[in-house]
Amino acid sequence: MPPRNHKPPKRLHFIALVAPEPVQSELTEFKHLARERFGSGHALNAPAHITLIPPFFATAKQMEDFIPQLAEFIAGYPPWELEIKNFNRFGKRVIYAAVALHPALNDFQAELFSLFMTHFPAYRKPNRFHPHLTVAHRDLMPEQFPAAWHYFSGLSYERKIIVDKLSVLVHRERKWHIRTQLPFKAD
Repeated sequence: MPPRNHKPPKRLHFIALVAPEPVQSELTEFKHLARERFGSGHALNAPAHITLIPPFFATAKQMEDFIPQLAEFIAGYPPWELEIKNFNRFGKRVIYAAVALHPALNDFQAELFSLFMTHFPAYRKPNRFHPHLTVAHRDLMPEQFPAAWHYFSGLSYERKIIVDKLSVLVHRERKWHIRTQLPFKAD
C-alpha cells in the first residue's frame, strides 16, 4: 500500500498590536457590557487589538520560519503613540473603539503586509486596513444594534497607548491566544 500524502496541520493566526494595560482591561469591560446588555460576546474571544494582518492559515513550520524574519523587521521600528478616541461602527454589525489616523501606522502596516506576502503568497485577502479595537462583533444582532450603537456612541472614551510590541496570535480551543510578542526597536 503506498504511503498516504500527509499534510502538516494548519492553524489560524493573525498579526496585531495588542492594547496594553490599562486600556486592555477597559476595553474588555466594554466587551463584557456588549455581551450582557446586547448579546454580543464574540469579541471576548481575543484580547483587545488592532489587526494588522487578518487571520490566515499556517503550519507550525511556516510560523517557525516566519517569526524570526518578523522579529528582524519589527526591530527596525521605534515605538510610537496612538490615540483612541470614542466609538464608531462598521455598518450595523460591528462597534469599535476608534483609532485616530496615524500615517506611520498605515505605512508600517503596508510594509508588514509586503513582508507577509513574501512568506504567504497564496493569501488572497486584499490589504484593506482600518485600525480599530472591536467591542461588539458580527454576532451583534440587527435588532440589538440601534440600542447598542445609541449606548456606545454616547460614551466619551479617549486614551493614548504606546505601541512597542507586535503580537502573533493563534486560534486554539475557540479563542485567540498570544503565540509570541516581538518588541519594537529599543531606545
